[in-house]
Amino acid sequence: MRVVKVMLLLWLACQPWLAMAEWEAVDENFLAVVYIDPDKVRASSVYPQAWHLIDLRERSKTGAMSRLALMEYDCHDMRRRTLAFSSKAEAMGEGKTLFTSAVSTPWKSVSGDTVAQKVMLMLCGHNAGKGAKAAKGKEAPAASAPAKSDGHGDAHGDAHH
Repeated sequence: MRVVKVMLLLWLACQPWLAMAEWEAVDENFLAVVYIDPDKVRASSVYPQAWHLIDLRERSKTGAMSRLALMEYDCHDMRRRTLAFSSKAEAMGEGKTLFTSAVSTPWKSVSGDTVAQKVMLMLCGHNAGKGAKAAKGKEAPAASAPAKSDGHGDAHGDAHH
């Protein structure tokens, strides 16, 4: 398993197509614009995956201007997790790679008016939430998210989705 993670990190750091992708804006606020690449969606009726690009409006404390994250969604239980993450020195996923991680984050509930909910509806459609109980607990709206991330943990911050 460790070899797979190392290979994923190397692959993530060397993918020029991520910067040149046809990104589709999903949400924006005063902190960032969040995009997904609809051409790189890994379709699944239960666990679809999508690349996210978080294009920051101001440079983070770690020097990042953008972040790339491979997110996985659970269409039945209305939750998501980050599978791989990278922070980049320039906007739109370009420039020097400052940080990478292939450590999966724990599953987090998706609820409320969040970027994750918008993406989940795009990826899961009418299958979103079937067989799942409504998520309890209110999460912060998408507008508060990018400030929470320091570039070394969850790609979107704990309250983002």
